[in-house]
Amino acid sequence: MTITMSVLDNSLPLLLIAFGIVLSLFLVAWRRSQHLILLFTLVIFTSALVACSKLLFTAPEQVTPLLNIDNYSRFAFVLILLASIAITLLSSIWLHSEIEVHDEYFILLQLVVLGAGVLVFSSHFASLFLGFELLSIALIGLVGYSRNAKYSVESALKYLILSACASSFMLLGIAFIYSQIGTLYFLDIGRLTELARQSQGDDFFYAAGFLLFIVGIAFKLSLAPFHLWTPDVYQGTPTPVTLLLASVSKIAIFMVFMRFWFSTAHYNDSHLVTLVSSLAILSMLVGNVLALKQQNIKRLLAYSSVAHMGYLIVVLLVLSTDTIDLAWQSALFYLSAYVLATVSLFVVLQLTQRLSTKQNEELSLWRGLFWQQRSLAILVIISVLSLAGIPLSMGFIGKFYLLNFAVQAELWILIAALVIGSAIALFYYLRVILSLFEPQNTLQPNLSHNVGSKVMVNISLFVLICLSFSLGVYPELLVNSIKGL
Repeated sequence: MTITMSVLDNSLPLLLIAFGIVLSLFLVAWRRSQHLILLFTLVIFTSALVACSKLLFTAPEQVTPLLNIDNYSRFAFVLILLASIAITLLSSIWLHSEIEVHDEYFILLQLVVLGAGVLVFSSHFASLFLGFELLSIALIGLVGYSRNAKYSVESALKYLILSACASSFMLLGIAFIYSQIGTLYFLDIGRLTELARQSQGDDFFYAAGFLLFIVGIAFKLSLAPFHLWTPDVYQGTPTPVTLLLASVSKIAIFMVFMRFWFSTAHYNDSHLVTLVSSLAILSMLVGNVLALKQQNIKRLLAYSSVAHMGYLIVVLLVLSTDTIDLAWQSALFYLSAYVLATVSLFVVLQLTQRLSTKQNEELSLWRGLFWQQRSLAILVIISVLSLAGIPLSMGFIGKFYLLNFAVQAELWILIAALVIGSAIALFYYLRVILSLFEPQNTLQPNLSHNVGSKVMVNISLFVLICLSFSLGVYPELLVNSIKGL
């Protein structure tokens, strides 16, 4: 394939991150400085964000047979970069009290973002598996990074073993699919599969391959019944890394699965539609029911993420190619709402972890927060209402899109599961809000004593509150942008 300026322009966000990783290694070899590598990581992510934002609303570009860069994937990568910048800033707060210089932490973070970018733009099984492994291997190091924490080793070992199993299932599934179709390119798989069905009927090995592939995807998305690792890993992982798992990883995996699903026209297969619908219903109900009695904030958000991924799966069940664009738009808006709420909650969690008890992540940590740190409490309230899907929040608009989509497709069982799951979720979301107003002793948030850091924290809180409120009251600000992609 000829490398043109258009190809280079569209590849620029990924190239910037890849080049930044190489420069980071040279920077570490030249001078070990946590402050320097932090600033350099922020520069890399910001540069990639600017480059990707400039490409929005431009024509799609096929960058080699492995990567197809269109506006939907560009928007998803913008979400990933915004979440990554927030994670980088949170990491600086978490690592502030550490004596060691943690250069390798930020390099692993950059590798995760690069893997996520490759996944988002993938149109080929080779790039999909490359991005999947790059994301997973870097995440394993980050999950067990806080080696002195109580559950750190257990979480890292559990994630390592289960992630390796998921990769093995996925690779075997890809091999089965290739053995029957003879291509790894998504669009060719869809075309050749349809021809094979017309001439020979359904094939066992192709169905088995797709089932194994789904297992690998379901593990990363925490879909029930492949969600059992999620609460334990979330609890034992440092707060910024937990946010990385909950946002960047979920966006990347869902986007590549969505591209594969629509490119190969699997929505026309009634058996596969039933399989995916079952995963969605099970995730909605299991995630919300298991979250009811959780007292640990991270475990509660882990089970909540299981349910939200179940809601999101609804957009895959289109009736025809005419509604695929609506499915993409609904998914991107819902992901935007989910990421903004999740980032906000983890920002508050990081800021409110006490200096004397860093591992305190129980719901009691936020008890009486409204009377002591009102801006943090307001951010929690807005974010929780958004996750619950209460009117005048982004989450409500996102669920409205999903319900509208499901009604058009006449997915009545899924609609019932979504409504029941959302009703169950109200109980534990309201419990979080009520705890903010309970009386409690004075809480000292884990903020830096540096005046500049305090100013940056206050600005960040103000931006998150304004974004959450404005996009909930005026969702057309984001809706119109997504529709114009």
